[in-house]
Parts: sequence; structure tokens; C-alpha cells
Amino acid sequence: MKIRHFSAILMKIAMVTIVLLIVMTTFGNYPAQATIGLALVIAVVSFVVGDLAILRIFNNTVATIADLGLTTFVIWIFGPFFYGFGVPISLALTSAVVMGIGEWFFHKYMTASVIGTREPVSER
Repeated sequence: MKIRHFSAILMKIAMVTIVLLIVMTTFGNYPAQATIGLALVIAVVSFVVGDLAILRIFNNTVATIADLGLTTFVIWIFGPFFYGFGVPISLALTSAVVMGIGEWFFHKYMTASVIGTREPVSER
């Protein structure tokens, strides 16, 4: 793994963890330790699928929408494994929307500094 990828995944983990701690723990009253575990899963899956795969092929908009759906799904489906009880879809979606705002800017960083400037397929 290149240092650029390592730096990017650390940034992603920090962003996802901060957002989930604010939304899930502060507003949803979910335990912080479980939220951190869920954040790590989301960050790694989202980095591999959304940032390294989808963003390379398509553009920022498509990758952000994909991350929004992926994040909502992971929180809603895997949340009970971390928390021991369900997560309302509205809270999962709220977390994903807030994260999506950060993802938009993170994808710009990824394109400029990690992936390179190769022109996306959808913009050719």
C-alpha cells in the first residue's frame, strides 16, 4: 500500500468516525465503542468500493451517491451486530447524508492526490 493510500484511509477513518460519533452516539444514544467499530467497517468498505473502485471508473457524483447508499445499508444492516439492537433507517440515512457531504470533498482529494487525474469514463 502506498503512503498516499495509507494517508487517505486514515483521513477516511477519521471523517467517518467523527460523523458517526456525532450522529449515532450524540443524537442516537448508541454506545461510542460500538460506533467506533462500525465506523472502521464503513470506512474500509467505503474506501475499497467507493473510492478505489467506483471513483476510478466514474465521477465524484456517482461515487458520492454510491457511498451514500452503501453507508446507509451498512449502518442499517450491520448496526445491530455492533449495538445489539436495530438502527432506524432514518438515523442510518441521516448519518450517510452528513457523511456524503464529507465524501464529496474527500473524492476531490482522492482524485487529485491518490488516484491521479485519469479522465473518468462517464465524462469522455
